[in-house]
Amino acid sequence: MIKNKLYNAIAKSFSGKILTYIVQFTALAIYARIFSPQEFGIIASIQVFVIFFQMLSNIGIGPAIINENNFDEGRRNGIFTVTFFLGLIIAISFYYFSYVLNYFYDGVNYQAIASLVSVSILFSSLNILPSTSLIKDERFLQIAYVEIFSEVLCFIVVISLYYNGGGLLSLASRPAVQSIVRFFLCRFLSAKTTLGKAKFGRELFHIKSIIGFSSYQFGFNFINYFSRNLDSILIAKYFGMATVGAYDKAYQLMRYPLLMTTSAMVPAIQPVLTKVRNDKERIVLEHNALAARLLFLSIPISVFMFMNSEDILVVLFGEQWLVANDLIEILSFMIPVQAVLSTSGAFFQVMNKPKLLFISGFIAAFVTVSATLVGLSLNNVNYIATFIVVAFYMNFFQIYFVLFKYCFRTAIKGFYNKLLKVILFMLLPNFIFVTLNLNILRGASFSPIINILISTFIGVSLLGLFLVLAKKVKVINLRNFL
Repeated sequence: MIKNKLYNAIAKSFSGKILTYIVQFTALAIYARIFSPQEFGIIASIQVFVIFFQMLSNIGIGPAIINENNFDEGRRNGIFTVTFFLGLIIAISFYYFSYVLNYFYDGVNYQAIASLVSVSILFSSLNILPSTSLIKDERFLQIAYVEIFSEVLCFIVVISLYYNGGGLLSLASRPAVQSIVRFFLCRFLSAKTTLGKAKFGRELFHIKSIIGFSSYQFGFNFINYFSRNLDSILIAKYFGMATVGAYDKAYQLMRYPLLMTTSAMVPAIQPVLTKVRNDKERIVLEHNALAARLLFLSIPISVFMFMNSEDILVVLFGEQWLVANDLIEILSFMIPVQAVLSTSGAFFQVMNKPKLLFISGFIAAFVTVSATLVGLSLNNVNYIATFIVVAFYMNFFQIYFVLFKYCFRTAIKGFYNKLLKVILFMLLPNFIFVTLNLNILRGASFSPIINILISTFIGVSLLGLFLVLAKKVKVINLRNFL
């Protein structure tokens, strides 16, 4: 029963995410052709700090609300008011912080951009409760419609401003428009959820009722922020805006396949499995099955990205972005481990163990920051990317050690065995895929888009063939395998 409910929620979330990312990726491909790596680098350099300030306004409220079984109108309105004041204070703080960025990055005036970004911080904070109400009720398709509508409207605004002389500010307007549209649509749709439409209330003290859970969630988000974004900050500082623009584009391209799979699963996990958190054995089984499926999906994506990185860049973003090719090849090795890891945090939340999430996150941050600094000392962006990939694999083992040893309190052997079966099964089809790509496409004079289509056909055909053969000769029980 709970398994069907979980995968129904995942299916709805996945459908919504597919539609959303098709629209987002189309818009991104157009932006990449009208804005230079230098301009994207300037936006990326400030966006890193925007994420930090948005995190300050969130303080882990969303997951804490989902974790609650009873949430009355007084608590809802009181916490909504708190998010408004937090967002307002932090938005104003960010604007004045932008003067520090002028000094830190030496040569870029951020005030005009910061005024637009501050608006996005305020409305992102206000949207915490309305969007959480939709997630709690598993209304993932409605969330997708909100994302699609906001992205289309953003695209219209950005393009209109650009062709009317808006320059870089046209691209900077995107997060502001997006956050405003998201807030009003989510708040409208939340009226028919179990939490209801949030209003301003006087009972601000209700924030205390979730502060225990949210404080550890915030602590995890805080240290996770620095471990995930220090590389971009330092690259912008020491290598320049064009380099961080290429790095950000490579990282973004690597994350899109992850977002289409993992981000569809993660929102569905906590609201569904929280209801059965006392059945630990069931939760462990669902965890291991999700991890196996994610690994099964992400390995061929990783290989495909590595083999076709140059063609993908040319087709999606244009030849001016070929400077990011080496970075994409390196970061593609991170896709499988990051895909599996992406759901781990949700299971800490399901088991109501935010403290353990914070501890494992702190260790992971130390490892990632150390790897970033080692790469930086070698004065090469490719080394930074390589050491970050290594850090992710190191963190994989420590995070799952903590999750199984102290959260699930069960042996980890079954988890590793399930992943190993997936890896062994994928070896031969991926070896054949690489061999065929090297022999058919390398040296051929096909256009980049034809290369991608041929490579996709080879990959899908091979994977389908191996799955059919495995079922026919009963090499593995696919139902138990995945």
